[in-house]
Amino acid sequence: MSRALVTGATRGAGRAVAAALACAGYETCALGRDRLVLEELRSDFGVLPMAIDLTDREAVRMIVEGMKPDIVVHAALRWPTETAFEKLREADIDMALEVNLSATLHLTRLVLPAMKERGRGALFVVSPGSGEIPPLLERSVTGASEAFAEALHTELVGDGIIVQSLFCGEPPFTSLVASILQILETVGMASLRQQPVAHINQGTRNAT
Repeated sequence: MSRALVTGATRGAGRAVAAALACAGYETCALGRDRLVLEELRSDFGVLPMAIDLTDREAVRMIVEGMKPDIVVHAALRWPTETAFEKLREADIDMALEVNLSATLHLTRLVLPAMKERGRGALFVVSPGSGEIPPLLERSVTGASEAFAEALHTELVGDGIIVQSLFCGEPPFTSLVASILQILETVGMASLRQQPVAHINQGTRNAT
């Protein structure tokens, strides 16, 4: 059974993806900060709940080393409520960079060695996308995340590891879930047990 690790699993796109992967038969580890929601996901869908802060590098390292996931979905999307760039606090900018970019880079660096050794793996970077023009900070950080995914894809050509950046879209994130499952099937990582997937209608902002 393929192991999947989903960040930002307590809200929005991350929650929908974690539930869908578990329903599709993947052994799914759900990372997030809300213990109650994680327990609901465990009870309803059978995910393995992990209540941690993605910025806790040591905690993330221990989880990754113990799990060695075949599939990683970076879906932690957390943004400040203030949208005007000049009104942002330093803490707002640091938070956006830490959660939406730095955590993605650090977690990816941790999972790559095992994926390369196995010669297979899938990395998905979920970006916000609602059809509206996002605030400057969100556009900047998202652009960096997408550039990272594109560059990593190029670097890993021939290693058997797929890297894909995907827009989350609108709730209930049906297109996102379908895209991930289709890509996994295309690259030979489809689950042996397919069941109807569940879609959870949640917003995407502050989704960690």
